[in-house]
Amino acid sequence: MKRLKNLDELLENIENILKKIKRSDKICVIHHDDSDGNTSAALFSIILHNLIGDYPILFPIVGIENVNNKLINQLKTMNPDFVFVFDVTVEPTKLDIFKGFILDHHIFTEIKQREDMPYFNPRSFEKEDEKVPPTCYMVYRVLKNLYPNEKVAWIAGIGITEDHHVDSCKDVFEDVMKESPGLLKVKEINQKNLEKSLFGELSDMVRSGRMIKGSEGAKTAVLALVECKDRPDKLINGLTQHSLALRRFYEKLSYEIQDCMRDVQMRSKFHKKEKVIIYTQKRTRIKGLTSFLADKIRQKYPSWIAYVVNEDYDRGKAKISIRLEQRKRGENLVSIIEKIKEKIPSLKGGGHKSAVGAILNLDDAIEFEKEFLSSIE
Repeated sequence: MKRLKNLDELLENIENILKKIKRSDKICVIHHDDSDGNTSAALFSIILHNLIGDYPILFPIVGIENVNNKLINQLKTMNPDFVFVFDVTVEPTKLDIFKGFILDHHIFTEIKQREDMPYFNPRSFEKEDEKVPPTCYMVYRVLKNLYPNEKVAWIAGIGITEDHHVDSCKDVFEDVMKESPGLLKVKEINQKNLEKSLFGELSDMVRSGRMIKGSEGAKTAVLALVECKDRPDKLINGLTQHSLALRRFYEKLSYEIQDCMRDVQMRSKFHKKEKVIIYTQKRTRIKGLTSFLADKIRQKYPSWIAYVVNEDYDRGKAKISIRLEQRKRGENLVSIIEKIKEKIPSLKGGGHKSAVGAILNLDDAIEFEKEFLSSIE
């Protein structure tokens, strides 16, 4: 595959692959189970239904570590004609017997391309982090190019809001104002206003699926979005089968978050010199709460870096989620993580300039904290 020059070329390549799909083809979709991944899967499901009259088989996953032998064997058993991957940094060689594409936007080092399973990422031609769009934005652009009458900008807006890219994707929210008058009640389109608006609530609602019910909950979120594509009010009020289930997940999550945020105020370490809030979350049955809490702390304390530790992530492992507000802080979290990896071999992770996740040996958590604080300017 020739080197891509811009986003338009990337989207054109995706559309050319989609033209090869036949009505009888079996399609599988692997996607990240957060709001960006879920909305990407929902938008792509709408594309496929328009294209072949059917929906894909969904495989929501937490991250790259879940593209494992178990998942590959499941796919082999199903023998799909195409496999498409959204919002996950996967080596095409891991999916060596399948054809399709991988669409991602995370920071990557080196990817070995495969002709039948190309890896698309705007970071291959765009070096400024703020200009790299979320995956759902790119899927939305493909959908609007192919089916301009679909009024689904609100779905893309949910993923964009969660992924902190409102300011670079304002065109989607301008579409929302045209397609769904009254849904977007803000004086100015920016990240801060959107997080406080209905879209902030909807992004939390879509994330709540995976947090309460894991992969099945993430599927529920995708199906709810597809069911309600022409009526966002149905999703908001839980007026369909899957949106009602999602609404109940969200209510359960909201109750837990209120309790956690009270605990954050009482037990967090506030490092005033570095302006970093370090919180070790208490035990909970809710999955994926670490990154969610980091986002909530960032929103409450926008001038501080939010650093949340989950010491019960896995046997002998700790998970750390770190967030910052780009308009308030200049640090590049990915660069910091990459430098610390040189000193802590057990450390794995990455993400965006303003949002990273890390997994490391529990015994290394204290050293990581010291290295992180010393890296803050």
